[in-house]
Amino acid sequence: MTQSILRAQGVSKRVHTADQDLTILDNVSLDIGLGESVAIIGPSGAGKSTLLGLLAGLDTPSDGQIWMGDHEITATTEEGRAAIRAKMVGFVFQTFQLLGSLTSLENVSLPMELSGQRDARERAIEYLNKVGLAARLSHYPKQLSGGEQQRVALARAFACSPKILFADEPTGNLDQATGLKISDLLFDLNQQTDTTLVLVTHEQRLAERCQSIITIDDGRLLSRVES
Repeated sequence: MTQSILRAQGVSKRVHTADQDLTILDNVSLDIGLGESVAIIGPSGAGKSTLLGLLAGLDTPSDGQIWMGDHEITATTEEGRAAIRAKMVGFVFQTFQLLGSLTSLENVSLPMELSGQRDARERAIEYLNKVGLAARLSHYPKQLSGGEQQRVALARAFACSPKILFADEPTGNLDQATGLKISDLLFDLNQQTDTTLVLVTHEQRLAERCQSIITIDDGRLLSRVES
């Protein structure tokens, strides 16, 4: 049986507004194995990104427990969750999240430098080469196309050797042809590194490249099927 790397039990998320209480997620339970690739799909407003944020420890649920490896992240402080993320997690977002004042090389190497990794520059160059940006090391984000910026983001995420990579609509801001190239890179790197992949997407074709697909709607987990 595959070792569990990410587990949620009875997770709900509610927010309070001036008029009413809104339930964004309702009693979601799931188990993701080490090295598994999982897509989370559903209509707009279904709670996909909220679920991803909770699983990644970026937010806390109103009810329920979440474990990342041996750590119950819902039982620790915000500082504790940040420390666990720094050791275990990588992110790729729809909006790239690059620092405009840093070059491609600096954007990729910075997280490793902050964690005290001595070969940060060498690994950054290695992964920028892997994503086809050997000639763009000294370029700033504004000098790069959207596809190139997302390649930098992929290099940054994988260079840190995360156990879990969370990807939130990674091709959402790209045209179809560029998005296809980025998704190829994402799955190639994921396979090479045997990283657990949790992917939120509205693209069925992208979801079907994952080993299993979780469908949620109106905050509830409707199904989980092998793709």
